[in-house]
Amino acid sequence: MVQAPHLRSSTKNTKFEMVNTDMGGPLTESLGGSIYFITAIEDRTGFITATTIKTNGMASEVLQTRIMQLETMTGVKVKRVRQDGAKEYLTHGLKASYEDKRMTLEFTAPYKARESGKTERMNRTMMKRARAALLESGAKEELCAEALASVVHVRNRLQKSELEVTPPKALTGRRPNVAGFRVWGSRAWALRPKTQQRNLEPRTDVRRFVGCTVGGGAYASSRTGPTKSSSVGTS
Repeated sequence: MVQAPHLRSSTKNTKFEMVNTDMGGPLTESLGGSIYFITAIEDRTGFITATTIKTNGMASEVLQTRIMQLETMTGVKVKRVRQDGAKEYLTHGLKASYEDKRMTLEFTAPYKARESGKTERMNRTMMKRARAALLESGAKEELCAEALASVVHVRNRLQKSELEVTPPKALTGRRPNVAGFRVWGSRAWALRPKTQQRNLEPRTDVRRFVGCTVGGGAYASSRTGPTKSSSVGTS
């Protein structure tokens, strides 16, 4: 495969014309067993999804799910998907899904950063920020998936200069809620269930804040020891 003449993008003023996707990793194995992540970026608004996966073989299924979710959010159908020619993407199920939805599949030419640079740069940026969050907080590397999810959560709520709004606002018309922002890795106090409270014992457990749930109705926290992270309700 060789690079074709570079054409000016036609997606500048067309929402949801194209989704760029790429896979990153391997990472340190997360608490959930994931070592890779797959990124999908809406070309015009810059809205990002990054999903951690356990194996390369999960990439095509996860990508189909993310595209469906984005279409549900916006009510607009994706027209083009740009990705590299990695074998984890080239499954019969994914090809059939593209054909069924009449989406155009575009492959980037190998070693041509101009074509695949957007997702590759974003993957590097997200990993640098996730690494910085882990180092700054002193958290274990097993929390890399939680750190990555928090980086994406914050990145999607930063105003994009050329749009003068945040990616979610540009994509859906709704302004995202940032009231629940907290410093990743900071100390958090989780209220124990009433059934576990004792008269003279502390009613909270000291934990580490590691993110928000998708709906924003709860925070995710991790114990300071080698235990799995869990969700705690907001006050």
